[in-house]
Amino acid sequence: MPAVLRLTSSAAAAVLTLLLLSVRSVSSVLVDDNNDFTLERSLQLNSNVTILNDGAVHTTNEKFYRKSFHVRNTTLILENGGEIVAAEDWPGIRLVTSSTFNMKNGGIVQGWQDTPAVELHNGQSSDDTASFADIYGGAIIGGKSVDGVGGDAFYVHGFGTKANIFGGLFMGGIGQDDNMEGLSIIVQNFASVHIYSGSFQGEMEVGKGSNIIFYGCFLQYGATITGEFVDGTQLDVVVKTKNDGKVSLIAVSEQECDTQPSMQPTGFPTISPRPTPAVSYGKMMRPSLVSASILLTVLLAGLS
Repeated sequence: MPAVLRLTSSAAAAVLTLLLLSVRSVSSVLVDDNNDFTLERSLQLNSNVTILNDGAVHTTNEKFYRKSFHVRNTTLILENGGEIVAAEDWPGIRLVTSSTFNMKNGGIVQGWQDTPAVELHNGQSSDDTASFADIYGGAIIGGKSVDGVGGDAFYVHGFGTKANIFGGLFMGGIGQDDNMEGLSIIVQNFASVHIYSGSFQGEMEVGKGSNIIFYGCFLQYGATITGEFVDGTQLDVVVKTKNDGKVSLIAVSEQECDTQPSMQPTGFPTISPRPTPAVSYGKMMRPSLVSASILLTVLLAGLS
């Protein structure tokens, strides 16, 4: 006769607890004061990752510590005051496959050493599933590493994926030697980043079939781009190119340049000859206006 395993009530309770721990939990739904949006959190137990995959538009100005967002086929808007400090092994926000990110003014800090603060991906091999971002202010900052290379700030990747940057601070993470080793911007695999203003601390990198476009009065000496955006913000950044990656310098009709945007100095003053389509710059935030709370969050993330 086969043996029968009998459980005491306490043992049965322990088994039930183990079974429950193996199941994903779905937590609460957040609704704003006007009841005009919901932010559904589908959390994997012990992962602290919020999954947004319903095709809706989600808006938040909340502060999240050791929480990350995984966005798919959905729009996420981070409003003034919103801050995200990423969970371990995750970027603060990862957007894939036909997703959109709009950042008004918030701090997004990547708290892990080798993943970007924000990842904007296609996830497929067609422009039809490209993702998009419009960033107007705030700060996107790579995490500090105590034993490796600091995290990158903004990673844009995949066919047709495009980011427009109208302002804000992009800062690569600090490495183990207290040097800024993370990249401020990295663009790969037929994506593009259009930069109309902003402050960039840390080098940039543009790779396979991709392009970084600067709008304003700029000159390029080797890998170094210097000059001024339309709003007067100064730029001095190193942009490394790999595998046919490109850097483009585009003059705008609203700005008079001392020298024409060029791969080398021309020595001849010129008025920018090439008009560009009208662009809504939104509310641009200068780096000096980045809140003290964001910088404090960066320090706390580096110490944790």
